[in-house]
Amino acid sequence: MDDDELIRRELRSAREELVRKRARQPDDLPASTSQLPLMPERDDAFLRLALMSVEDLETHIDRLERDLADLETGIDRPDAEIE
Repeated sequence: MDDDELIRRELRSAREELVRKRARQPDDLPASTSQLPLMPERDDAFLRLALMSVEDLETHIDRLERDLADLETGIDRPDAEIE
């Protein structure tokens, strides 16, 4: 799987997790409350997203969107060798 597909999958999972947290979380519960045991449809590759708070998920989504945009515009990865 190439980098952009992996980022797209993680971005999709992060957005779904953010929606779950916002929908299931009353205002009086901590933002990091996980519904992990109750949500078996999560992508196993991204279970760590369930442990993130709403704020952390929002930040992570922003980063993934920037990474995807960089890949689409041809910006090289930081670890790529410069010739």
